[in-house]
Amino acid sequence: MFMRFYELRDEVKQFMEMKGRPVRELNDSKWLCDLAFMVDMAKYLSELNIKLNSTVHFPTLEGQKPSTTLEYADECAKLTEAFNEEFKDVKSKQMKLNTFAAQFNVEPADVTDNLQHEIIQLQSNDELQIDRYNNLPLLEFYKYYISTDEFPILRRHALKYASASKTTYCCKQFFSKFTIANSQLRSRLTDANLEIQFQVSISSIPANITHLTKEKQFQPSH
Repeated sequence: MFMRFYELRDEVKQFMEMKGRPVRELNDSKWLCDLAFMVDMAKYLSELNIKLNSTVHFPTLEGQKPSTTLEYADECAKLTEAFNEEFKDVKSKQMKLNTFAAQFNVEPADVTDNLQHEIIQLQSNDELQIDRYNNLPLLEFYKYYISTDEFPILRRHALKYASASKTTYCCKQFFSKFTIANSQLRSRLTDANLEIQFQVSISSIPANITHLTKEKQFQPSH
């Protein structure tokens, strides 16, 4: 959306002037630099590939030829700090994540004591190693080859970290829908109504709209 607006900024400017409502920001070089920076940043964020070394990685901003980039360097530093703060828990659990995702590459001596025996047993099985790296998805590998009987601790470890991202997504989805539903415009909703709405919103079972509408009587137009 940012890029589309930026590409059409001249057309938008002309259109607004024709309507007698000129946008003064579109004549402000500083504001255009800020917009260009946001275009580039939104692009890199969407690709999860943030590169912060120079304006070479910000082609839209570079096109505006800003007199200084110190302000944007500060913004990048703040963003880096925010990312580090957000994911500091991940860094502290790097070895546990490696044990889950790259179980054949970790050193048994580096993993927790309760997992060492099973990691050694797993890594000594050449057939399992071939199957793991023969284009078999990680979760499929755990499903078919890491049994509760043979690798009980490793399987519990995998279930814990495999569910982490899904749980986080469900929580964020829940609070997002809570914000929308629990507004002043819907003040007549009771707690029971809200609870039912949230149960439906986070359920993986799709709603049978056809069945539900059959039980309702349509209001004819007058």
